[in-house]
Amino acid sequence: MKTNLKAGCALLKDKGFKTQLERERKNGMKKNWEKMVAFCLTVFLLLGIVACSDSSAKKGETKEAETIVLGFIGPLTGDSAIWGMVGSYACQMLVKKTNEEGGILGKKVELKIYDNRGDTVETTNAARKAILNDGVVAFIGPDASSTAIALDEVCAKYGIPHVTTQGTNYKVTQNEEDGSVRPYSFRICLSDPQLGDVMAGYAYDVLGYRKVAILYEVSSEYSLGITQNFTESFEAKGGAVTITEAYNAGDVDYRAQLTKIKDFGDYDALMIPANYKEVGLTAVQARAMGIDCPFIGVDAWAMQDLFEIAGEELKGGVFPTAMDLTDEGLKDFNEWFKKEWDMDPGSVGTDAYFASDIFMLIKHVIEEKGEATPEAIREGLENAKDVQVLTSVITIDPKTHNPIRTASIMQVGDGEFIKIDEYRFE
Repeated sequence: MKTNLKAGCALLKDKGFKTQLERERKNGMKKNWEKMVAFCLTVFLLLGIVACSDSSAKKGETKEAETIVLGFIGPLTGDSAIWGMVGSYACQMLVKKTNEEGGILGKKVELKIYDNRGDTVETTNAARKAILNDGVVAFIGPDASSTAIALDEVCAKYGIPHVTTQGTNYKVTQNEEDGSVRPYSFRICLSDPQLGDVMAGYAYDVLGYRKVAILYEVSSEYSLGITQNFTESFEAKGGAVTITEAYNAGDVDYRAQLTKIKDFGDYDALMIPANYKEVGLTAVQARAMGIDCPFIGVDAWAMQDLFEIAGEELKGGVFPTAMDLTDEGLKDFNEWFKKEWDMDPGSVGTDAYFASDIFMLIKHVIEEKGEATPEAIREGLENAKDVQVLTSVITIDPKTHNPIRTASIMQVGDGEFIKIDEYRFE
């Protein structure tokens, strides 16, 4: 019986037939192969779409849209929130006014606002969302060097220009390795080297100081950068920085450092390159210890809240800013800002003014170029010359992407800042 069955099967095979098991196996393999091919084609198609999308964004070849989308990025929460808030307020005002007047090139302007919390990682995440999801063609901000550098890492990849309001470190617009310019990064404020140069020059040439002591924050790129640039410029003129002392971020008691400076004694003035809180506390403690020399400083002093910490102690102190906070030409803008937001923009420094300058500069270059693509905006910014913005006439140096603008020399008075001189970078 088994022999007959075996013979029958062999006969069927000889005649070209397949057993049911063989047919099912073949059909199963065929279906699996078809599924695998379909899956691979789908994956390749998706990868191609993503690659093409990323490549297009990376090269800045965004098709010009009917709406011009600009991004404001800065801290809206956290310790630095006030500076981000006033900058965003100014941009909202100008965008609204621009749209009421017909937009730019007849197109509506849309402002997207991003909170980076003063953090580099948050900046990177916000920038990617803004570019890839929201279609931002240019950024206004942020307000710090570290976050501006983080923003450039994303913007350089996708070809999106950005202009910092207060990022003063030279590395924001130039590569540290060779000093070459970062193609998509610009600034509206003065850089650390510019601020250091003007304060060193004014201290030596006008104030007549020959020896200066410095108290700075070692963990702050801003404070450290200006300390280095001031020292180089001051010593190049023939002056000497005779003693430097440092403190850490968050410190509020500087008496140990001030004691060393006082005991050293060989200086004409004390340079304090720090934010207004640290400056105020330093001045109060220094005067209480009997240090009676003049104080000189930096643009971060320009906060009305400084007078709540130190008034008489800082009187007569001198510092440079990239604009004149007392300029009568700001009167209409200040009144408009107060009406919209119930606050004085100048009471918290220069952020609202510089954000306005950037918007006006971007608007100018779009109108001049006749298009609002990222690359056109970048080219327009790099070649901007003698552009009238809110606070000054601006020219961008194409070799550094720094502004050529007038610096004001301010003095601390009785509850107010007084312009005593000016210096224009050429």
